Amino acid sequence: MHSLSLFRFYDVVTGVHHSPIKALWKVPRSPYKVLDALALQDDFYLNLVDKSLHNVLAVGLGNCVYLWNACSSKVTKLCDLGIDDSVYFVGWAQRGTHIAVGTSNGKVQ
Repeated sequence: MHSLSLFRFYDVVTGVHHSPIKALWKVPRSPYKVLDALALQDDFYLNLVDKSLHNVLAVGLGNCVYLWNACSSKVTKLCDLGIDDSVYFVGWAQRGTHIAVGTSNGKVQ
């Protein structure tokens, strides 16, 4: 029986020490893509980034929501809430065809 754990464990039945398994992949040290999001708020309680099943990334920046297509690298401005409101939440529906935008005024669009 093989363990998927990366930690050592002691098999009580056989009395054998097992070594950790080797990782199956390497994590690259340099980024694949860098997306500039200068107006992204640094707040733990906000959910400003979400990815759909169709590889579209939704990003809430200030009072606007942008969509970035990972296949074509195309950026589209989805909405602008105006100067009196800002984006607090973006979230794709389970199928990835609809998106919810929560605002600082407490509304969901």
